[in-house]
Amino acid sequence: MNISENKRVVALSAVFALAFGGLAYLGFSKTQEFAQTQAQLDEINNRFQDYESAQFTPTRETLDRLRKAVQQVKDVNKEMQDDMDRYAACCFGDGKQISAQDFQNQLRDSISRIDQLAKSKGAIVGAPAADLGFAAFKNAAPVKDDVPFRSFQLKAVERVSQIILNSGAVALDKVYCAPLPPEAAEAGKPNSRKAKAHFPLSFEVALEVRRGALPTIINSIVADKDFMLTITGVSVRGMESLPHIDPYAAPGAPSSQGEDVGSESAAPAEESSSRVVAVRKTGLPEETARVHFNLQVRYFNPAKTK
Repeated sequence: MNISENKRVVALSAVFALAFGGLAYLGFSKTQEFAQTQAQLDEINNRFQDYESAQFTPTRETLDRLRKAVQQVKDVNKEMQDDMDRYAACCFGDGKQISAQDFQNQLRDSISRIDQLAKSKGAIVGAPAADLGFAAFKNAAPVKDDVPFRSFQLKAVERVSQIILNSGAVALDKVYCAPLPPEAAEAGKPNSRKAKAHFPLSFEVALEVRRGALPTIINSIVADKDFMLTITGVSVRGMESLPHIDPYAAPGAPSSQGEDVGSESAAPAEESSSRVVAVRKTGLPEETARVHFNLQVRYFNPAKTK
């Protein structure tokens, strides 16, 4: 620490001492002296802000540290911006406008692909998940202004469903797509100043998965390279009931003569109570759990982010 830095530490310490004294004085002063004390506190506060905004001594070491810190911030910012650009490019797609009928065709194709994938993996798609959360649009077209958002939401739901089935899930039980947020209506207005550059679209999935496969599903969802997916909630419930504790059985008294392991009357090693360490009752590989995910996918507004 150089001389300038020492001076700054001493000055800040003095400011804190003055501030404490001023507060104590304020607390015990008379009513007619309040204005004068308040002015003194304001002066102390201004002096503190001046010390806080003081520049570091422009030595070569300080400048090198600042340059290094600035470069690190730039590198992190560039990496994050690259990720955001990639997510936005996936959201924009080919940029073509699709109609409500086009969306219905996309929905039917997505439902068919997930059904075929489940069959190939030996998994089950439950009735509440069969329409991928878009049952209302299988026979009735959505509002035209909602199509871009619903189309992107559908693509994200299909991606998550693929991840779940490819990761060894036993069943995809349920899919629910939340209504569009108010930001979607604002983004649909041309030249809206209130429209946001990006906002989340929410959906939920429930599945049954074998023990050990859940970490793979979670990692695949959050590390997806095309969709900016976020898990906002998760619930896990075991499907297997825990077995009851075995009744206590006292170990047999050891023989003072030892045991003739070669004789026909000798008990097998696995039947000797003194040699049994433990028996696994739960945590078997075939056990399953029901998992419920709350998810969000980030939608990028082309009018604000292109």
